[in-house]
Amino acid sequence: MIQRIQTVYLALVLIFSFVGLISTVGEWTAANGIVASFSNFTFGAEGAFKALDSTKGPWCLGILLIMVMFLTTMSILLFRKRMRQLRLTIFSTILLVGYVAAYAVFAFYYDLKIDVYAMTAYTEVESIIPATFRLKFAAIFPVLSIILNCLAIQGIRKDEALVRSLDRIR
Repeated sequence: MIQRIQTVYLALVLIFSFVGLISTVGEWTAANGIVASFSNFTFGAEGAFKALDSTKGPWCLGILLIMVMFLTTMSILLFRKRMRQLRLTIFSTILLVGYVAAYAVFAFYYDLKIDVYAMTAYTEVESIIPATFRLKFAAIFPVLSIILNCLAIQGIRKDEALVRSLDRIR
């Protein structure tokens, strides 16, 4: 039901999750350019850091976002069953918090991996190129989705309270 504000919030969560799923969420840059990029399914290194390419990429981040998209879609479709919609939205919020925590862990892990590789690959101190991690714009979408889910939870609770008060009057 699109006229309910929580449906709009949930639709925005769905859009943000999809855009975040297909976008690059972080990159490491050095003075000579981009060293590595980090998306929800892959970690790709470039140039001298090509040896860091890993088959053990951050695929769990992509899986979490797909689960959030599925739960949000189910929550939008279950607009008549408010308590079930509420539970699904709360679970989706928990998954998004887990996504943010896993994102931080992967970013820290790959940052350490790049720094260790830079120290061991180059023997001269002058040739070490420090790489700095930079968040991309799509990394903010899960945080916005958490906020929108909280607003949707409030809207669902208000609807449920309204329906219960009307039942009490009858």
